[in-house]
Amino acid sequence: MPGDARRRRAHGAVGLAGAAVLLVGGCDALNTDKTPERIKDGTAELDLTVTGRPTPGTLATAERVLARLKARDAEGLAGLAAKGGGTKDDARRWVTRWGGAAQHPVTADFLLGEKEASVDVRFTGERTTLTLRLKDNNYDDRFRVLLREDR
Repeated sequence: MPGDARRRRAHGAVGLAGAAVLLVGGCDALNTDKTPERIKDGTAELDLTVTGRPTPGTLATAERVLARLKARDAEGLAGLAAKGGGTKDDARRWVTRWGGAAQHPVTADFLLGEKEASVDVRFTGERTTLTLRLKDNNYDDRFRVLLREDR
């Protein structure tokens, strides 16, 4: 009998541990939305040609910036700005200036740096080049855009 009680307690502890794992880390198992992130964030809709040598982080950031410009989403664009790198007013200025051009195919030429990267963006039909300045604060390939430093 004492062995049965120990086994029941052990099974109960395993069950509680499994429930805790599901609650803490397994919440995504309950998520039924399997839409790829590229569809959700609008980057799948970009007609983008890439030159140069982007890192996964610089490419993802540039794609998100271009998707926000194409969607004319100043608030979303401001959310991609580096800390101290731009305001909603800066984002609105970018959307006003580049939102129409972003409706066309685009070429992004990536120039690398360790902590900062530069991306020259050329929209089809646009004479002027937009230069994105991207900054990585922690050397973790997670870049943010500097909205105040466009040329």
